[in-house]
Amino acid sequence: MEALPREHLIESLIGIKSSRQTYYSVYREQERRLDRAITAIADISAALCNTTDGVPALVRAVVQVAAQHFDAQWAIITLTTETVQRWVACRDAEGTVVLEACWIPHLFDQIICEVLEQQQLVILHDDGLPITLGAPMCLHDQVIGVLAVAPAPGFPLDEREISVLRTLANHAAVAFKNARLYEESERLRAQATALYEEAYRQKTEVEEKNRQLQRARRWLAMARQNEIVNNERTRIARELHDSVAQHLIGIGMHLEWCRAQLSEHAVVYERICTAKELARNAITRMRAAIFELSTIHGSQSGLATMLRELAQDFEKTTHLHISIQVDAQPLPMPVEFEHAVYHIVQEALFNVYKHAQAQHVTITLRYKSDALTIVVADDGVGIPKKQLDQSLHAVTEQGTAHFGLHNMRERALEIGGKLTISRRRRGGTTVCVTVPLRSLEERTTNERSDTVDHYRRS
Repeated sequence: MEALPREHLIESLIGIKSSRQTYYSVYREQERRLDRAITAIADISAALCNTTDGVPALVRAVVQVAAQHFDAQWAIITLTTETVQRWVACRDAEGTVVLEACWIPHLFDQIICEVLEQQQLVILHDDGLPITLGAPMCLHDQVIGVLAVAPAPGFPLDEREISVLRTLANHAAVAFKNARLYEESERLRAQATALYEEAYRQKTEVEEKNRQLQRARRWLAMARQNEIVNNERTRIARELHDSVAQHLIGIGMHLEWCRAQLSEHAVVYERICTAKELARNAITRMRAAIFELSTIHGSQSGLATMLRELAQDFEKTTHLHISIQVDAQPLPMPVEFEHAVYHIVQEALFNVYKHAQAQHVTITLRYKSDALTIVVADDGVGIPKKQLDQSLHAVTEQGTAHFGLHNMRERALEIGGKLTISRRRRGGTTVCVTVPLRSLEERTTNERSDTVDHYRRS
């Protein structure tokens, strides 16, 4: 077998036909151009990573890569989807790529039209004009734009460089589509977020409306219940006042007439006086029962208004002069709390009327930051010390305490408060009820929870 010459051996190894003097320089040129192609692919990959930055940023990056790789004085991308958009890059005297040039050669309009018409790569090489290349940007067999460049004079344009232009154009089309999809997904995400926030706001408003409706239903139910109870109490009180009380008064008047007709030494005289005293005591107890059955208007009018009406009723039927003092702005309170305070004050006023021999009574409501205080003070003879000592043990020794005082203390404990009774230095008695606001808040919260559970179960 005949040995090959040295130059043929080199040709078979590197694929380059060359003489002994020039084959290395050609090899170096091929290697340099291969490096340019690899660098171009790297630049293309970097440019196509701008998908999430939006379509304008992506297209500007592609135009800049094309201008730099082809050492082009001009590089243009024209997108024909929906409205025609054009991005231009040109190189200044120092070789710097400048984007958004104001003027472009007429030659680019010609090559863009030919690429869109032929839908394939077009090379224009007219005498006196620079070589211009235009590659279609294809996506799903549809041309959505054109990438055109005008390489610098002397740029080694071969099939490898044309492939680089085709690759850049096709990848730019895919990246452009992805950028459009990303923008659309971001728009839909923002729209979905806005709709979610609006739905959440409406949900919150509906929940608040439901809570308000539940509170309104609760108050209406309690108002209806209070109205029924108050109407029945008023009816019973009226019946007692108009029938039993009047009959007792009539009995007392007849006994008084009989007593006046008899001698003080007669045996019947003593019995008639005893019967009259019993009738008087019965009238007193009847009036107390009527006071207990007096109509309570509930929270619709407020505690202060209720106490004023109570004071007016007492002034009409007794000799007492009652004044009401309210410190600070009244606070909303549960109906049960207002009822308890109302009955405590009512019992205190009745005790003043029955035992204190007083002329004036002052009822004071003090709304503080941490507690509510109700004070009933009179100018009478004052509670006896023995009875005061017994009242201090009302909880443990109920049998030794005054029944009315015991009831007052029990009502105060039921609403989380404390009742104290003391003698005044200048005469008279002071009844004080103190309720921490924390107890009111807990009671209101529990009532709301019970009401919500009741409506959920129903």
